[in-house]
Amino acid sequence: MIDPIDLEIYWNRLISITDEAGAVLKRTSFSTVVRESNDFACVLLDSKARLIAQSSLSIPGFIGTAPLSLKAMLKAIPIEALKPGDVLFTNDPWIGTGHLPDASMARPIFHNHRIIAFAMSVAHLSDIGGRQWSADANELFEEGIRFPVLKLVEAGKLNEFVVNLLMGNVRLPQQVKGDLFAQLAALSVSEQRVLELVNEYKLASLDRVAEAIFMASERAALTELATVKPGIYKGCVDSDGFDEPIHIQASVEVSPHGIYVDYSGSSAQIRYGINETYNHTYAYTIFPLKCLLAPSIPNNDGFTRLFRVHAPEGSIVNARYPAPVGARHLIGHQLQAAVFDALAKVFPMQVQADSGTPLWSVLLRGLACESQKGFSTILFFNGGMGAMEGRDGPPAAGFPANISNTPIEVAETLAPIMFGEKRLAEGSGGDGRYRGGDGQIVSFQSHWPGKMRVSLLTDRTKMPARGLLGGADGKTGGVYLNGKLVELAKRVIDVNHEDWLALHLPGGGGFGPNETRDDLAIDRPVDSIDT
Repeated sequence: MIDPIDLEIYWNRLISITDEAGAVLKRTSFSTVVRESNDFACVLLDSKARLIAQSSLSIPGFIGTAPLSLKAMLKAIPIEALKPGDVLFTNDPWIGTGHLPDASMARPIFHNHRIIAFAMSVAHLSDIGGRQWSADANELFEEGIRFPVLKLVEAGKLNEFVVNLLMGNVRLPQQVKGDLFAQLAALSVSEQRVLELVNEYKLASLDRVAEAIFMASERAALTELATVKPGIYKGCVDSDGFDEPIHIQASVEVSPHGIYVDYSGSSAQIRYGINETYNHTYAYTIFPLKCLLAPSIPNNDGFTRLFRVHAPEGSIVNARYPAPVGARHLIGHQLQAAVFDALAKVFPMQVQADSGTPLWSVLLRGLACESQKGFSTILFFNGGMGAMEGRDGPPAAGFPANISNTPIEVAETLAPIMFGEKRLAEGSGGDGRYRGGDGQIVSFQSHWPGKMRVSLLTDRTKMPARGLLGGADGKTGGVYLNGKLVELAKRVIDVNHEDWLALHLPGGGGFGPNETRDDLAIDRPVDSIDT
């Protein structure tokens, strides 16, 4: 047993290590995807590939996939083949995070000639080659270059061939290379700080510390589960899909020992790139469960070991290789709605109405013309978050991915566009005892002298974010080119010089019937309420 005070010190120290690694990755990265929108994760795992800690800025999709990714990496390159200074690397969607742009790296940490932990960094690269990041590819091979599990660094020596191969297949080699090296820097910092920790406290390994963290976290989750009536609860969510709606069915079995989620009955995989892989489905299934059971305790294997997820192979939530998966987040971000819908009756105080998700991603690519070279950049925008008991949904806030909106000052600096407006879409959140968060309206004009190709990765333009337990649905969103509605907002469109593109992001769902809402108490600051 570890003394509780010592455990708290070790635990917070490990979290601070991942936070420092996250700060290094964020501050040394080249792309706005990482630097401004925080589309990355830094985590520590024990020698058995079990999650110990993650940086505060890490996104749930990468936190949840990291242990699965590392275990798959170690099947390809066994732990016996690892040496000090090695870094494993892959972007395989079925091993990593579900689509090609995400680079997953793992570094073994050696102490006294044996592995005591692994540091991982995962980041969304600004380009991975292929036709262009979009939802309308028909197979994986269109979406970019795929690397199997390999050693990007071997015994401290960079594999120049792999780096050159990647740089030769992307449109933004400087940005991509800068972000790769930022990930490597984060891994080095993690290794250095972990070794400082074990040397300072004379620890032979992290095994006892990890087990103590897992036990404390597991006890907290099981205590909450013990208050819930065991049973099987069903929920669902419907999304726009590509050319026809997608249905996601979730059956959630709650027992005193854990939770089992089964997606049988969900739509089959489709020919377009919104399909999910198992790893990403798993990550965005366990995240809302963590939010329900113990939101204030840092995440680790003590929680995740209590959750099991079944996603039928060949379904929209577990597509078979080589299905297109580039825009898999358009499905993955909506899984939380099915889970919360299923558990609303047994967790009425903790569940949240559906949000104006998924995250809207807009990729701008200027084709080379006579006067200028081409350019490419990615913008992220959030709709309104769903409401829950005790609070209205925050406006223009990301859930379940905590990826930040791209600041317009940064976007205008890096891309030849001029913003006309960026404001809340007032009234777009669903009504209820607690109102859903409003979406936002963003418009910009192209100042590119040639043709600009714009990839739209959007949803909730047809199917609204549903209210919960009597709350009203949020309003749907829409994309407008020169004032005209873009009918299929999941494809690549051409934007010419001085054209205007407007994004109307959806609102979140409301919570509870609105006849019991006390606007005076909810909408006005406490110090302004008359006494």
